[in-house]
Amino acid sequence: MPFYQNYPIDQLAPAPYNPRHLDDNAFKALQRSIRVLGMIKPVIAADNGTIVAGHQRSRAAREVGLTHVPVFVVNELNIMNEMKFNQLHNGTDLDTGDEHVSVPPCEGTGYYDVPAAAIKGNQRAQGASVRVAIAELMTLYGEWGGIVATQSGKCLSGAQYALTCKMLSKPCRVYYVPDDSEMMVKGIFQREYGVFDYGKLPKTTYYQTFAQMYRKREDEAGRPRGVSAPFYEKVYIPNFREGERILDFGCGQADYVRLLQKKGVRIWGMEFYFRAKQTINTVAVHQMADSLFASLEGYGRFDTVLCEFVLNSTDSLEAEAAVMTCLNALCKPGGRIYASGRTTKSIDDEMKATSKNQYALAFLDKNGYSARAVRGNWLYQKYHTVAQATDLAKKYIGADAQYVELAGAPNTFLITGTKQHELPDDAVRAALMFEFNLMWPDGQQVNKHREAIAAWEAARARD
Repeated sequence: MPFYQNYPIDQLAPAPYNPRHLDDNAFKALQRSIRVLGMIKPVIAADNGTIVAGHQRSRAAREVGLTHVPVFVVNELNIMNEMKFNQLHNGTDLDTGDEHVSVPPCEGTGYYDVPAAAIKGNQRAQGASVRVAIAELMTLYGEWGGIVATQSGKCLSGAQYALTCKMLSKPCRVYYVPDDSEMMVKGIFQREYGVFDYGKLPKTTYYQTFAQMYRKREDEAGRPRGVSAPFYEKVYIPNFREGERILDFGCGQADYVRLLQKKGVRIWGMEFYFRAKQTINTVAVHQMADSLFASLEGYGRFDTVLCEFVLNSTDSLEAEAAVMTCLNALCKPGGRIYASGRTTKSIDDEMKATSKNQYALAFLDKNGYSARAVRGNWLYQKYHTVAQATDLAKKYIGADAQYVELAGAPNTFLITGTKQHELPDDAVRAALMFEFNLMWPDGQQVNKHREAIAAWEAARARD
């Protein structure tokens, strides 16, 4: 990958999106660091000059009057790897602290290339997933990053990148700074220069269906296949009451719904992205909706409403609020509500791992969302802190609602409780309109929102 120490800043242009948001104070601090130390971290740009990573650094460089900046130029870049570069360009500052990286001392300052054999460090350090992701891009595009070190050879930032270079036997680009600048550099990289914000990325909500897993089902020979759901097995089913009506809102491929219906359980499923292999079975979705409406109109709202990991598959806070509002609205007063999701601990654990596991590295934005490009679409996942999940429970279920972590279901949570209050009518109608008119491919929509609102109003009148 070509590296230019003095690339004309006027030939750089911002990308249509930038998933980093920077407040004014942080931006001023970034400008001060550039005035004192220079551009110690290069910009990454596509071959047409579009900035891939380093939007804020290049903007700050303009503000302080720089006319040329160091730039890596990437050729033939696709959108998926463009996002990876952006995330890792910022993520390489998230050193885990146990890398113990050092490079040979240098009499000068500025950029130098250090051979892999001269890099020392702990190859069993935490952050293995970071190193794997860095290596994937390095294998495709060549060396694209670097580290900051003191003239005496102490790595101050970018240790994960240095370890990756050593692992791949690639030279590492080092920006040497005077030893007496160590505290200043550490202060720069320990400060949050903005947070990820995926709100401006396009949403193809129906693509979220590919985050769903197949649950318990049988093959043609009647043998069980698919994975079991711990919350279904250990919480929901043992607490079902004889004769009660149950709704699984966002039931995925409806595996548990069908299984329980065969056993005589009065359970309904509602899934807006129910698949027939790789396409959405719109007929089946409408059939689910019609059955749900008939139940609401005929018997009122449900005794138990559950929502299995839909919170993990929302793509915005608006969608999350709509889901939780629907759970409240479709549950009768005094009924039980369950909603499960994934915790941010899974992301923290991944960053601490010393070896790569099955999960992809994720960088969370300020709202707990990750984003990755899959087959030309953005796939989002939401991860909750204990406080975020507890707030949802109190707001949408009741003051006594609980946050639960289940043994055998690591890095997941359940919020549950008895419905204690109704939400405003306008909020319910907006949520039903949102959920029951979600977009489908080719410009289509579910278009069941009017019937959903009418069925809810009829059910509420029966309470």
